Amino acid sequence: MSSDAPGAVARDLLERDCQLVLEALAATVDPHDAIHSARKAIRRMRALLALLDEDDFDLARDDLALRRLGKGLSDMRDAHVVVEAAARLQKADGADDWNAIIAALAARREHILWRALASDPDFARRRGVVELVLSHVQQQPWERLRRSRVRPARARSERRVAKAAARAAHDGDDEAVHRWRRRARRLRMQLDAAHALGAVHGHAHGDSAVARKAKALHKVSDRLGALQDLRLLRNLVRNLPATMDKAAALKQIGAELEVVKP
Repeated sequence: MSSDAPGAVARDLLERDCQLVLEALAATVDPHDAIHSARKAIRRMRALLALLDEDDFDLARDDLALRRLGKGLSDMRDAHVVVEAAARLQKADGADDWNAIIAALAARREHILWRALASDPDFARRRGVVELVLSHVQQQPWERLRRSRVRPARARSERRVAKAAARAAHDGDDEAVHRWRRRARRLRMQLDAAHALGAVHGHAHGDSAVARKAKALHKVSDRLGALQDLRLLRNLVRNLPATMDKAAALKQIGAELEVVKP
């Protein structure tokens, strides 16, 4: 199988992201950013796996393992992004009202990380999951992958994004918006993967159309991600002790939510 065959490319992409997750989970410097990087790599792998024909590839259990791994890292990721979001708002406003809030959120972040490491020292169990996935990836019959069989899966994802966007516009609730974001983000990653596999239209016009669509999806997922982070920050600030001066911070968060809402 040549190195530019779609199967070889898919295998290489999955192997690369497995290695990125292993390195991130072993990081001792800036573990919070490393965990965020690990989750992004896990999402890329799952997006690519969703493009594969399940009749040829025995990776359904590995996809489930990656899903569980990503969910298991979500509390740590969320604890980190709210600290970053609060810091950005403080930088924009320059108010001292944020100091105690950021300190409390940072302490919460460290506690969540400590608790996770206490139950899984050095993330050894989690790294073991990734090593098993990597082993299974390397055993697959990648020579069977055909570009023509990737395109229908991508089309299904496009329909799911359109449906989720319509549902979010109709309902407007947090879960509908979050579903829209997840599907838009996955489709963007699948477009990147399909382009790498050579499973787009195969000419300059097709490549540019895919690039424009990916760029638009990136904007949508970033905007919805900012909305989700601000909503999470607002809920956490509301639940901080009543002795903290939270009014100004909550007002600023509310103003930002009005800016980024879909």
